[in-house]
Amino acid sequence: MERRKIRVRGVVQGVGFRPFVYGLARTLGLNGFVLNDGDGVVIEAEGDASTLDAFVTRVRAEAPSLARVDAVEVTETVAPTRASGFSILASTPTGRSALVPADVATCDDCLRELFDPTDRRHRYPFVNCTQCGPRFTIVVRVPYDRPNTTMAGFPLCADCRREYEDPADRRFHAEPIACPVCGPRLSLPLDEAVALLRSGAILAVKGLGGYHLACDAADEEAVARLRGRKHREDKPFALMTATPEALVELSAPAAALLCSRERPIVLLPRRAGAPVAPSVAPGAP
Repeated sequence: MERRKIRVRGVVQGVGFRPFVYGLARTLGLNGFVLNDGDGVVIEAEGDASTLDAFVTRVRAEAPSLARVDAVEVTETVAPTRASGFSILASTPTGRSALVPADVATCDDCLRELFDPTDRRHRYPFVNCTQCGPRFTIVVRVPYDRPNTTMAGFPLCADCRREYEDPADRRFHAEPIACPVCGPRLSLPLDEAVALLRSGAILAVKGLGGYHLACDAADEEAVARLRGRKHREDKPFALMTATPEALVELSAPAAALLCSRERPIVLLPRRAGAPVAPSVAPGAP
C-alpha cells in the first residue's frame, strides 16, 4: 500500500473537479481525500501502486470538460494511514495562484428545469449546476468555495443542501447552487422589466459577466439615447435575439458558435430588411 500527495494546477476550481476526483477515487477503490487550496487542488490517495498510477493518469485524461489541467504533480509519498473511504475536505486558504474559470452559459439540463412547470426551479433565473453558471463574476477570493463568493450570504435550504452533499447529484459541490427558497431573487419583476423595455426604457441587468445595459434593439430612439449616454459614436452594440436567422445571414459554423457553451458574440452580415434600429451598428454591414 502507498499513499501519495498529488497537486493539480490549472483551471481546476469551479469546474466540478473535486466531485470528479471523488467519483474516480471511489471507482478505483482508493482511500484518502481531495480539497481546494489557494493554488489549485490537493489530493491524498492511498492504494496499491498500479491503481495509484492509473488514478494519476486518469485525473489528467478524464478531467471535467470545463477544466484545464496544466500540471499533475506527485509531490511526495506519505505514510499510509489505513483509513477507509474517500472524502472532500474543507478548503485551506494557503496560496493565491488558483485560476477561476469564466462564467458559463446555462446548460441544457438547467434549461430543462427552468421551463419545466413541475420542477422546483421553474422560471428561477439563477439556476445553475457544476457545469454552468457564474464563476468569475461572483468570486471574492480563492480558493473558490461558497464562503469566498457573493453567494456566502445565502444559506442553503434543506433541498439545496441535500443536492450539494449528494455524490450522485449533478449539483454535488456546486458552489453557486440556489433555488427560489434560499437563493437570490429578482429586484424588479420580469413582467415589469419587459414592459419598461417595450416602452423605450433602458435597463441595467445584472447577469453573468457583470451588468448589461439593455433596450429594445428595434427602437431607434431608445438605441440612439443609449449610444449618447455611453458616448459611443459608432462602435456596434451586441444584439440579443432568439431568432438570429431573421436578422443575419447565418452560416452553419456561426450557428454552432452561437449555440456553444461559451455563447460568444459573433459578427455576422446583416440581412436586408432586418427589423433592427440603424443605431445598433451604424455604417457597419
